[in-house]
Amino acid sequence: MALLEALVASAVLGIGLAGATRLTLHALQTASDTRQHTLATTLAADAMDCLQSARAVCEMNQLITLQGTVYTLTSQLRSRPGLALDDIQVQVQWPALGRAQAPPQNGNGAQTRPRMGQMVLHGSRDRVPVWVGVSLPGSDADEFLP
Repeated sequence: MALLEALVASAVLGIGLAGATRLTLHALQTASDTRQHTLATTLAADAMDCLQSARAVCEMNQLITLQGTVYTLTSQLRSRPGLALDDIQVQVQWPALGRAQAPPQNGNGAQTRPRMGQMVLHGSRDRVPVWVGVSLPGSDADEFLP
């Protein structure tokens, strides 16, 4: 009877440890996905800021390796017809870790390509020069003095 109790206790303990191990692996996967997404957000926001400020040094397409992951950054500028606006699109792609394999694509169970993480930001900027609308010092300032 004692042997049977020991076997049941061992089985319950084994099931509990298997569940805890699976939970730990899931937490590590989630942390890795969150890290990659945070880095992609930072890269996309930096590229968007550069393009919105109309600096000449902004690279439109680049590969960036951070913490062992290669991020592909692609930017596009499109002019809106009839408006003094440029639409900006910044896209960041990266190979996802952990659950990185896509479901089988060819029917025989073989993995065909890794799953890619992707982030797309949209924005716009005006094409009006910065100096337009700036008044010269002293031109209208005298009217507002007491």
